[in-house]
Amino acid sequence: MAMRYGLVLIIALVVLSGCTGGGPGASPASTPTDRQPTATATATATTTATTTPYPNSTAAFPDGPKSRPALPGEITAETAGEYAITHEYRYSYNRLWDGPETEVGMSEASCGVQSTTREASGYLVTVRCTAYVNEPAPGNTTRTQHADLPPWTVRYYLDENSVVREEVE
Repeated sequence: MAMRYGLVLIIALVVLSGCTGGGPGASPASTPTDRQPTATATATATTTATTTPYPNSTAAFPDGPKSRPALPGEITAETAGEYAITHEYRYSYNRLWDGPETEVGMSEASCGVQSTTREASGYLVTVRCTAYVNEPAPGNTTRTQHADLPPWTVRYYLDENSVVREEVE
């Protein structure tokens, strides 16, 4: 279980590091070349700074039995919170699920919105969740290992083009 949690942290770091660069899935507006000064055709040169507070990208989603939720048609504080809860539940379920013999004790009710803040063109939503996992003990299919996971907090930024997930704790 500790190895799986470590792997999830490494994956999250890779995903989050990809959110700041011009890697795969990054929009042309977030590539470093767009941040270079541009000269106009007039006698004096001017610079144009393009700032994109959040990349137009979608957070990585682990394989498993739960599918990624669809973004709401209209993003409001309420729909952003609902989406963040659903995404985090499904994301975490898939991350913890290790096959049909694994019981993941988690539902959408296991997550709750701590705060929702209006940001630029979207919303920043903080969600806190809890879960447990039961799985067969190694070498003995009649015994079960039980693991209560400590509560975790994640932050989502949502707009019409982006879903950015960041682990807080």
